[in-house]
Amino acid sequence: MYDADKTPVVVISNKELLFLVAVFIFILIQLYPKNVLQKIIEDDHSDYALTMVYLQDLLKHDPNDAMLNLVYLKKRMEVRDINTSIPLANRLMQSKKEIIRNQATLLAFNAYMIQYFQTKNAHAKHKIYNKIRKLFYTIYVKKLYDDDAKQWYSNATFVQNDPARYFFLQQLLNKEPTNVAYLRDAYFLALKLGHKKDASRYMDALLVYDTKNPQQWAIAKYNALLSYKKYDEAQLVLEKNANRSLKIKKLLASFYLMRSMYVSASKTYLELSKDVTDKQKRDFYVKKAIQALQSGNLLNEAANLAHNYENEYLGDSKMRQFILKIYLAAGKLDLADAYSKRILQHGGLL
Repeated sequence: MYDADKTPVVVISNKELLFLVAVFIFILIQLYPKNVLQKIIEDDHSDYALTMVYLQDLLKHDPNDAMLNLVYLKKRMEVRDINTSIPLANRLMQSKKEIIRNQATLLAFNAYMIQYFQTKNAHAKHKIYNKIRKLFYTIYVKKLYDDDAKQWYSNATFVQNDPARYFFLQQLLNKEPTNVAYLRDAYFLALKLGHKKDASRYMDALLVYDTKNPQQWAIAKYNALLSYKKYDEAQLVLEKNANRSLKIKKLLASFYLMRSMYVSASKTYLELSKDVTDKQKRDFYVKKAIQALQSGNLLNEAANLAHNYENEYLGDSKMRQFILKIYLAAGKLDLADAYSKRILQHGGLL
């Protein structure tokens, strides 16, 4: 019968374990070409500590191997060891091999980003930030970035690189053309960078998709067209969006006056008078409607419109005086006389 208690226990010392690992690495070196071995180590995520033992031993045999050092750098970055990573990345960025320099630049960028957010001292943070900006510029100019446009857009925003922000925004909009947040940023960046046609295109999209802020984009579109002296198009924008806000409708009325469209202006002011509930505002728009006709020398039309409001303003001294002046300006003495008598009968003063 087998007695488990009598089974001999074999104890291996640390020195013996390291010797076995060294022998194993030596065998690996003999069996695999260097580049294959580096790939195996780089892709191995099963046992970080053991992988580091392999790497460090390999580096003892060839400490100047750039590819091996790059693998080591990647492994140190996996555990956010910036104290090791930053000096190593800076050294590898001086490599004669472009592929090494490029990958080291990306890793240095990530390492400095970690360091920036770990640092409390304002002066030190500022110095790190400047390094990050320079590294980002290199990455952007050399096109070292990957296809994670959202992350690179965030990075570009962090380093305040507007051309890069705009570039990555366009990539994001290719995937999400109706994303309002992206469209807003793209619009303002396009304006800032002088891309007027792009800005107009984004503005049109925002008019459709940003349903929470229709007024903002309609007015922005109107102002842009006005600056290009595209008056007919500007008018269409206001007319199309007039019922979406009082501000747009007021702009439309003013625009009609600017273009000597006095009847249209008057009608629009009358609509505004019906859209508001406050008496003072309503009176203001009624006066504007009448004055719009008067501005176009349409004195009879102004008097006729004022006549429609005689009863409503019979008890309002300011408005009835206004109506009387409109009658007199139009030469409607009969209307002025009749209204004066009604005012006196009502107990009012002229």
